[in-house]
Amino acid sequence: MLKVMIVDDEYMLLRGYRKIIDWNSLGLELAVTEQNPAQALEILRHEPMDILISDMNMPEIDGPTFVAQAKNIRPNMELIVISGYSDFDYVRAGLRQHAVNYLRKPIDTQELVETLRDAIAQIEQRHVQLQNDNLAKQLQIRALLMENSEEKRAKLVQQLQLDFLDPKQIIRLIGVLNPLPPEELADYLNNAANICGYFTRNKDYIILFQGSNIALNNFVNHAPQRVGDSHRPMLIGTAITTPSALPYAYEKLKTEIARQYFFEIPAGLQVLVENEKSNEMPILPGYSEVKKAMSGLDQEAFKDWFLKQLQQLETSQATDILVRQF
Repeated sequence: MLKVMIVDDEYMLLRGYRKIIDWNSLGLELAVTEQNPAQALEILRHEPMDILISDMNMPEIDGPTFVAQAKNIRPNMELIVISGYSDFDYVRAGLRQHAVNYLRKPIDTQELVETLRDAIAQIEQRHVQLQNDNLAKQLQIRALLMENSEEKRAKLVQQLQLDFLDPKQIIRLIGVLNPLPPEELADYLNNAANICGYFTRNKDYIILFQGSNIALNNFVNHAPQRVGDSHRPMLIGTAITTPSALPYAYEKLKTEIARQYFFEIPAGLQVLVENEKSNEMPILPGYSEVKKAMSGLDQEAFKDWFLKQLQQLETSQATDILVRQF
């Protein structure tokens, strides 16, 4: 439900707002009623609100100053201003903060309901636009990581405003495996700093991140799903220094994700490193070797042999693509 805050220095009016409106039927929760505008600002710093209904004539902080500060804290919050005065300065202050409507006391219940519906409609319209924008950016990120044409890749880099020249603003890929619930991570990514974009692959999130190591630590520490051994891992990719390295970094991340799923690795956070150059490839036992190993062995002995084969594959950074041949 959408959350509503009402700020008015008149206590009896605050009590009345709960009774004159059927908030649930509108899909709204009257989350906070506050007489002190300074306290209301403190609440807004820690708790998001969708709609603010504010009196414009309060002794602690004047209405125009309060609504300006409130919108500075929560710029996407819809605003409805009310007052017992017809002072145009109050109306103008509300217009500056893009108020949905200006209502005069005593409040007409039907007019307030209609204004709330208008506010809800604006919120829904903004959500639809945000979803469309996010979808467009997801398609751009996916195309960037799979694009082989240097010309098209350069165009996408420019559109996404990626900077490969600043050594302190490191570009890297991050994989979050099957976050639960996924909506929490999506909301976090839509509002987090340093996120250039993301998309989903199966149930996993592929994130394009640009920022310092401090920014990366903040991103990990404030993620909605705390990283730990009881969760599937968050994979931090290596630094990507050129646009041409993006497809390789994506393939490397996909390979590691596949390996994590196959071996059910319990580690919470993993930082990928550059592969050491080696011409050695893991050798899979053939059918005849498996048949020979099975002959003359009891069940426990064969199990030990089989587990050793899997351990060798894991050490070789094998993925399920390779292991399926086994």
